[in-house]
Amino acid sequence: MRYYPIFLDLRGRPCVVVGGGEVAERKVSALLRAAAQVRVISPELTARLARLAAQKKISVARRHYRKGDLKRAFLVFAATDDPATQRAVRADAQAAGTLVNVADDREHSAFLVPASFARGDLHVAISTSGASPALARLLRQQLQARLGREYRAHVRWLREARKKVLKSVPTQKERARMFRKLVANLSKIKRQESKIQNLKSA
Repeated sequence: MRYYPIFLDLRGRPCVVVGGGEVAERKVSALLRAAAQVRVISPELTARLARLAAQKKISVARRHYRKGDLKRAFLVFAATDDPATQRAVRADAQAAGTLVNVADDREHSAFLVPASFARGDLHVAISTSGASPALARLLRQQLQARLGREYRAHVRWLREARKKVLKSVPTQKERARMFRKLVANLSKIKRQESKIQNLKSA
């Protein structure tokens, strides 16, 4: 296994996106959903990035990338169409020990961005280690269709149930058994809901 799967808590963390095109816009949108503190460096911006800057949701340096722009950055995306800039961002990030993703260049990226979706606190991410992003997107679409919006409520319920179990059940072994039972009961409820829905549709 080449890549180590991980979910990062980016709330309030400084993240830098170098580039102002459509690829950069997608990176910025995902970072904002994760509540990151986003800075964009690019002489040109898409209309949406310009609106986000006007709304003070991101900070922007309307110029080309300069050495030192990654200072204090927790995460970096190189998302320009200029190979020299991409190399410079990658080199500076690596020298600073900062995680960097270089668009369309997995060999020089410290991490890959998976195809993903969320149902509340349920996050599903899929990667083919860069072999076929198209397959990852297809699998995401299939799972997204299968895992409906009801999972938002399911996960909320399980979170509250977990809190109660942690407070009231003394041993780890017994807690593990209770957690498995809770999920099993949830699966039974899902099957009953599916049967009812099928009867309504018949």
